[in-house]
Amino acid sequence: MTQFSIGNLKLRPATNEAFREGHKIPLRRKEYQLLEFMARNKNMVMHRLTILEYVWNYDAHIATNTLEVHMAALRRKVDDGFQQKLIHTFHGLGYKLSTER
Repeated sequence: MTQFSIGNLKLRPATNEAFREGHKIPLRRKEYQLLEFMARNKNMVMHRLTILEYVWNYDAHIATNTLEVHMAALRRKVDDGFQQKLIHTFHGLGYKLSTER
């Protein structure tokens, strides 16, 4: 069974579940898709348009702030309460999921 690990974050694509330090993270469908896409491309800065194309099939009706709103919610669920942050923003470029900035 395929799993992704980034530091103490584990993703189980078969069940669309994510865990941090063994605790299940309650994610909405798009949040999980976004996190899994980033996990598949861990340690790489993913351009905003690339993320929009993959997760939302880049519909012209999707505002770019949709990604920012989802990333803020995902950051709260994944990183809040942990000293080591995994979701990193690169202003003007995109986002990266990594144990290092």
